[in-house]
Amino acid sequence: MKELIIPIIKIVAPISVALIVFAQGLSTAPSLVVSYFKDRPGLLLRSLFATLVLVPAAALAIILLLEPATGTGIGLAILVACPPAPLMLRAAAQKGGASQAFMAALHLGLAVLAFVTVPLVLDVLSIPLGFHADVNLGATAWILGRTILVPLGLGLAARALSTRLAETLGPVLGKVGMIGVGLVVLVVLMALYPALLKMDPWSYLVIVTVSVVAIGIGHLVGPKDASEKTTLAVECGVRHPMLALTIAAANFTPQKALPVLVPCVITSAVVATIYLVLRGRRQRSGKTEVR
Repeated sequence: MKELIIPIIKIVAPISVALIVFAQGLSTAPSLVVSYFKDRPGLLLRSLFATLVLVPAAALAIILLLEPATGTGIGLAILVACPPAPLMLRAAAQKGGASQAFMAALHLGLAVLAFVTVPLVLDVLSIPLGFHADVNLGATAWILGRTILVPLGLGLAARALSTRLAETLGPVLGKVGMIGVGLVVLVVLMALYPALLKMDPWSYLVIVTVSVVAIGIGHLVGPKDASEKTTLAVECGVRHPMLALTIAAANFTPQKALPVLVPCVITSAVVATIYLVLRGRRQRSGKTEVR
């Protein structure tokens, strides 16, 4: 089973994620995405600062203070250096009422900047944590291109050409993508559940702490608008798992990277899901009270 994980992650996962991201692009008005770059650059700059500076700095402080296992600290450092997770485009909007347009704008901006920010953040974090990790820009471009930039850009373009066709295809492609992601998650959990059980409780506590603080930073720095605040919180808290796994596997071998990165990715996703559920309930409650 373990021999199947890498091929599945490399083939099934990116195709499924691309379908989901493309579907979300189909359901997002391009003019709303452009408006964030054109009319609200201050909000984007503040969001980038929170995601690229405040979260890695907070993660480093937590790792140095709580001193988890060495592998866990390195895994968290690699994870927070990556841009946001593409699957959040769908989950954040559905569960927590996040702004799809704001999230799409941040995904595009952070994915483009990642070619500079990922190696830069990793270099800064690696000094106090005592590790070295090279970032293959070609691999980074391939991963971000096929999971964020190309499918999201094509989805927005298709929406601009035909809203009716976009609204017809979007839900179908999104469901197909979710089936593929579900298969990937099932296979990974079946193969790596011993690694999930072997990780010590203290390391899990550190992962949860980093995730909660990262979400908290996004929530506090986010604008007053509830949907945008939720968006930035999730963008800060959940990072691109495939890119993180690729960087870790290239520098520390897949056998060492997977047992560490998978618990980090799953735990941060669980924390973010709890946050989204709570935010969704609060927003629905607020709408009910207004009525």
